[in-house]
Amino acid sequence: MTQNNPTAAPTQPTTENLDALISEILDGTAEPTAEHGSTLTFPLAQVLAAAEHAAAAPHHSLGYGETEALPRLWWVKDDGTYLMSNGKNPDDTRTEDGRAPHVVHAKGWGPGTDARSILGGDDFRQSIDLTTPVFDDGTTLLGMLREAAADGATRFLMQAAFDDEYMTLTYITE
Repeated sequence: MTQNNPTAAPTQPTTENLDALISEILDGTAEPTAEHGSTLTFPLAQVLAAAEHAAAAPHHSLGYGETEALPRLWWVKDDGTYLMSNGKNPDDTRTEDGRAPHVVHAKGWGPGTDARSILGGDDFRQSIDLTTPVFDDGTTLLGMLREAAADGATRFLMQAAFDDEYMTLTYITE
C-alpha cells in the first residue's frame, strides 16, 4: 500500500496541546470545528488512464484561479463525483452518452447520484497536480499511480478531510 498526503502533515498529539484542550473544555471556552471527511474509491487502472491522458495531451484546460496549464486530474462533484483528465487532445471524442472522455466515477457515486451527503452542498472542481513531487524522493502522483499499477494495486483511494476553510487530500493505492 502506498500512501501520500500532499497538502498537510498530521498533527501529533502532545501533552501541551491536550492540556490546553482540556482547559478549554473545562473553562467552557472550547469551540467545536465542523470537520467532515470521506474516503472515495476509484479503479486504479482507469485513474491511471486518465492521468496518462493528461500527461500526454498537447494542451491542458485551466482550473479556477490557475495560470499555468499543467497535466492535472480534476476532482469534480456535480452529477455524482469523479476524477477526470484536464488534457485537451484534438482526437478526443465524447462517449455515446455525451460525457467527456477520461472520466472515472468513484465507486457508488456515478451519474445520477447525489454526493452532497458525503461532500457538502455545492458543486465543485478541485485540481490535483500530477507532476509536482509529493514524496521526499521526488515521486509525483503520476509516478505513484504508475508504480502502484506495476506492483499489482487495483484501487486508488482518496481521503478528503475538510472544514469550513480548508481541505486536505490523502492518496492511497492498494
